[in-house]
Amino acid sequence: MTEQQLLEIYLANPWWMIAAFIVFVVGFTLCWLGGLMAALTALGNNRWGWGLLSLVLGPFTGLPYALLYKEATYPKSLIVNGLLVILAALLLAGVGWLVA
Repeated sequence: MTEQQLLEIYLANPWWMIAAFIVFVVGFTLCWLGGLMAALTALGNNRWGWGLLSLVLGPFTGLPYALLYKEATYPKSLIVNGLLVILAALLLAGVGWLVA
């Protein structure tokens, strides 16, 4: 599929793509908020390495920290829910793709 054909698909269904983008941004925000909450949790429990890495890398290190330590259940729920919302955005974009 060429770039021109992809552009035509997106232009044929702008409302599907706008909705998918908005849902994606919500999921992305939840993931980063979960990463910052994981950083705060790690720093509050004197796990400086995890805390500083989570401040810089967000959910990429926040999720492993949240999976390893039980005190980080809230950050884990934010990151997992954010990932599920991102998955929903990808499904919505796929539906928009198929409708074209």
